[in-house]
Amino acid sequence: MTDTLPVAKSSRKTSAADAACVAVRRVASLGTVAGYIDALGFIDLSGIYTGAMTGNTVQLGVTLARLQWPHFALVGATLGSFFCGGLLSSLIRRHLPRPALELLIMAGLVLAAQLIRLTFVQPIPIELPLLAIAMAMQGQTISRFGGMSIQTIVVTNNMLKCADALIGRYLPERERARGSVSDFILPGCAWLTYVVGAGAAAFINDHFSLPFLVPAVVLVLTTIDMVLSSRDLT
Repeated sequence: MTDTLPVAKSSRKTSAADAACVAVRRVASLGTVAGYIDALGFIDLSGIYTGAMTGNTVQLGVTLARLQWPHFALVGATLGSFFCGGLLSSLIRRHLPRPALELLIMAGLVLAAQLIRLTFVQPIPIELPLLAIAMAMQGQTISRFGGMSIQTIVVTNNMLKCADALIGRYLPERERARGSVSDFILPGCAWLTYVVGAGAAAFINDHFSLPFLVPAVVLVLTTIDMVLSSRDLT
């Protein structure tokens, strides 16, 4: 019995470490995709986001007060497309055997946006709703990683979660146990990879003609990773 106990403990530690690595990998890939697509939308739409609806809602109120109707209509269309994307995503997810498969639909929307950009002189009216719906799908599809709720398409909550987890880990109250390392690594990873994705989008958009291929490939690889994984950590 004394010989098997250390092995069991080691196995549990290894399993927990593997699970944490998988969660970080998935957060990193989806956080990068979110930052990338949001940045491309921001560049094309001159300051309107396809995933950050808080900023767009502020713009909607400001443009309404200032009677800036063209910009108001564009922001309103973005918000409406995102909400409709959330409805569509929720409907699709309830009928799929695996929620991760919805990422493939998202990849198709991103590729469609690339095709629209190549074939239309004024692609924004079509590209905008496609990207907004795609971002809503990502937010609806996967929001739990390693048992933790992480929303990869927004940054504010992740920053606050990371800050709170750092305090809980290194300055805990006496009556409470210290938080785990993954409590701040996962939201911090989602935040930082969003920055990386946005920077990569700006660079690739300036130097290559097919920037939407990058997030589409990452989404396909992430779907394969999740489907083939021996355990579901979302």
